[in-house]
Amino acid sequence: MSDEIVFEVSESKATRAQTISLEEAGLRERAHLQEWVVANPDVLGEGVMVVTIEYGQWVSSTGLVERDRLDVLGLGTDGRLVVAELKRGAAPETVEMQALKYAAMASRFDLDRLAEVHAAFLASRGETVSDSEALERLNNHSQFAIDAETLRSPKVVLLAASFPHTVTSTAVWLSEMGVDISLVQFQAYRVGDRVLVSVSTLYPVPDIEEFTVAPTRSTRRSAAKPELPEVEWTQADYIRLAAIVKNTSLAALDLCSTSPGEWVALRDIEARAERTRYEARGDLAGLTMMVKHRFDRSNWPFTIGWEAGGPGQAWYRMTEPQAAMWENATSPASSDVE
Repeated sequence: MSDEIVFEVSESKATRAQTISLEEAGLRERAHLQEWVVANPDVLGEGVMVVTIEYGQWVSSTGLVERDRLDVLGLGTDGRLVVAELKRGAAPETVEMQALKYAAMASRFDLDRLAEVHAAFLASRGETVSDSEALERLNNHSQFAIDAETLRSPKVVLLAASFPHTVTSTAVWLSEMGVDISLVQFQAYRVGDRVLVSVSTLYPVPDIEEFTVAPTRSTRRSAAKPELPEVEWTQADYIRLAAIVKNTSLAALDLCSTSPGEWVALRDIEARAERTRYEARGDLAGLTMMVKHRFDRSNWPFTIGWEAGGPGQAWYRMTEPQAAMWENATSPASSDVE
């Protein structure tokens, strides 16, 4: 961040700030930098919440205890964990390997254990909540269902004053290989007796399209993230779906199939599934991920209409052909259908 210039201004007077290290400012990694992140978790990414800090309760299948401590464990609104490694000064050349080790271990979390850890973290901060209340907070934070699939692919964030080229080149390669990794850089400044700190993302760099203006007809989505098509659901698709769908999504299919062409209220679906509103939201977010990753399409096996049958909630329905296919898929003879 050597190209950044910071001034303290007072009307027409601008006093240039002096760049310093956190060490020169008398600031420490855990007592200060880590606490800044806890108070401002967005430095790790938009919408990140802190699950816990200094987590070190790792054990192998053979009972071997691992004493290393993960600096910050967060959760994104996409239901994925965020593993953050913090360094007060320049990052060492092996920092990315250290973070990847933590990400590998954190990927074995299940949701119940994650809730226990979050409850313990909140208790250490003077807020007593039950494990079930902590679980509710985690589910409410995520816009998608938190399940084994999302927990198995944590994001990695490295936060330091600077990064050597060996780390930046490794981060680029890891990103190309599909690992979600970010490098976040900070710089401390002194103005008189005050200390200021700026934080910015070093990697990934913004796409060039974010800096340009082009004719409307040239606007397109990135080739790296193609839009999944809408694909008509077939009898075979519904048979596959019947074997794996559950909870709110299953209740929606069952209720909609009994009244094809009519709108069914989300509140009725929640009651049928015996799920709370936040649980239902997670279930339906999980359905979105399911149809994308397992059925390679963007459309659900039924349609949704906001306030279609009345104000204040979502409504769902199936066509008569869809309802018939779902009824066939859930009948005892469905296994004979190819």
